[in-house]
Amino acid sequence: MMPSSNPLIMLVDIFRSPSACFLALHQRGMWGWQPYIFLIISPFLFWGAYFDLVNFDWLFKTLSSQMVDLTPQQLELLDANTLMAMEIIQDITYRTITILMLAFWFKLATKPSQHQHGYWRWVAASAVILFPAVLGDLASYVSVLLNHGYVMTYAADLNSLNGLLKLPPSNDWSAFASAFPLLLPWYIALGYAAVISWTEFERGQALVISALPWLGYYFFWAIFILIF
Repeated sequence: MMPSSNPLIMLVDIFRSPSACFLALHQRGMWGWQPYIFLIISPFLFWGAYFDLVNFDWLFKTLSSQMVDLTPQQLELLDANTLMAMEIIQDITYRTITILMLAFWFKLATKPSQHQHGYWRWVAASAVILFPAVLGDLASYVSVLLNHGYVMTYAADLNSLNGLLKLPPSNDWSAFASAFPLLLPWYIALGYAAVISWTEFERGQALVISALPWLGYYFFWAIFILIF
């Protein structure tokens, strides 16, 4: 298989031909910065559009009624700019930490392979794995647009399970649902393609390496919530 011929084609190949994408990334690791840049710009675009569309008076009243533990001083901070900054910072931080931790896992899990790759090469691969979240941001914008802005902040991001469940922050499962990605099967499939393309591992082993960090993390988080 021929690798992607240029960085733009590589982005298209993430959806069209992941193997060609990872072959290109194997040869030119610096191309991995491109999907990461899109991943950190996308939240600015989505949340900026969200707060342009949302009825903020309705949003403020609803959030105030649901956040019963907030003091009057904290409620005063619930302005559009503060909320937008919080959502953007949260998205960028989550995506960056996920990429760094995923790269650490792939570096560790592929140590038995004859074909070794540096940590930053796996960071580039992890940015590609998470890149479909950009499409999730686009879907989130379309959803807010179709609902004429009447979507709560915690239910606006269709990248997460809470985009469907719409659990308020007071719910014990809200943070879990907000972090659980709806695109998880896609992320696992792209991780599988990366391991298959860069190592000699069998398909079953590659699938386990790709799925284990995601399923293990959310499984133990769910158990923690159930127990405590």
